[in-house]
Amino acid sequence: MNSRRIALTVTLLIIVGAGVYVWYRNVAHPTPVTCGYCLRPLHANVKVVAEIDGKREEVCCPRCAITEANQEHKPVRLITVHDYSTAKAMSPQSAWYVEASRVMACEHNGMHMDEMKATSEIAYDRCSPGTLTFATRLEAQDFTAANGGTVISFVQLMSEAHFQ
Repeated sequence: MNSRRIALTVTLLIIVGAGVYVWYRNVAHPTPVTCGYCLRPLHANVKVVAEIDGKREEVCCPRCAITEANQEHKPVRLITVHDYSTAKAMSPQSAWYVEASRVMACEHNGMHMDEMKATSEIAYDRCSPGTLTFATRLEAQDFTAANGGTVISFVQLMSEAHFQ
């Protein structure tokens, strides 16, 4: 009977320990979800579901998807975009886009360090100019009034993709 209690206690401790581990990894410190192309963190209010050459990915912004498609010389299709103000998913065709505002939603380190530990400014960023998505043209215009940038339509945005 004593060995049964010990076995039961050890089993319960293992189950509780596994539960704490799962909680810690998934609830207290979840693994950040990253862009399928540049590995930057995804933010709910700018993420995009894109398809390049038939392969779907969650990406950090519309600009990153277009840059990837241009670099790979493959067609791109935006499937879902998210409103910058509300983070609601919507059709890319009905959205309005703001390019080159002062707001940079895709986080990045502005410096590069080479193998000799010398630093230099990054001259190219695949997510630049930053492209944010809005549900209405009026919201996009209000945003540009406060933050700069240019309001463009879906057709104008996709004209920057060389392979459609």
